[in-house]
Amino acid sequence: MSVRERLRQGLFETLYRNRYLYRFASTVPFAGQWRVWQRLVLPRVVGHDVLELGCGLGDLLADLCEQGYRCMAVERSPEMVAAARATLLRRRVGLPGQVLLGEAQHLPFADASFDTVVSTFPSDYIVDPDTIAEVARVLRPGGRLVVVEGANLLPVGLLQPVLLLIHLLVYGFYPRSSSLEERHRVLRVERDETTGLTTEELPATPFGRRIPLERCGLRRRSERVRSRRWEAYLTIGEKPSV
Repeated sequence: MSVRERLRQGLFETLYRNRYLYRFASTVPFAGQWRVWQRLVLPRVVGHDVLELGCGLGDLLADLCEQGYRCMAVERSPEMVAAARATLLRRRVGLPGQVLLGEAQHLPFADASFDTVVSTFPSDYIVDPDTIAEVARVLRPGGRLVVVEGANLLPVGLLQPVLLLIHLLVYGFYPRSSSLEERHRVLRVERDETTGLTTEELPATPFGRRIPLERCGLRRRSERVRSRRWEAYLTIGEKPSV
């Protein structure tokens, strides 16, 4: 592990132990777009029963509850478990018991318990084969895993170039995949005129390759969602119907 990776890991561990630092770090450096990127999960949910891995402060979990989904969450940080439960109480949705302390590699649920499993900006647990095996186990046939793996601000305006410099120093840039060659290979393009978002389904991308979906019987789909200010990268694993 490089010096930068060790420093970054230490930073993230510090953030996971303090909800206020976590809130600041997921808001200000990303120009307030973090929550926008989290909500990219919502139109990709199928079915009714949803599991979130690594729920952090619980904002997305509360969003899902507000939309009527039956939700559970597993979070390995006791501080984040407490923060997520507080978010559910503050927003008056769900119950504290919906947030469990645990690890993605050992999910405390029966086989075929969920229609959708979601994870936004996960740490390295998402590339652990044990995690994906557990996801495949708890998914019902026809269910899916939705991962918002990363996102970039684009160098527009006055503020975002400065924030991008901070990202380079702290996080490193997320690998952008906008080469001319790739654009000719886009499988599908959808533009939402209401939100101004463009979604591209891509056949092969740098992001998501380390997530061992096929090994666990899940079909891979890669998407890039773009706005004028940012682009985000999603990996979706679909469990075949029987």
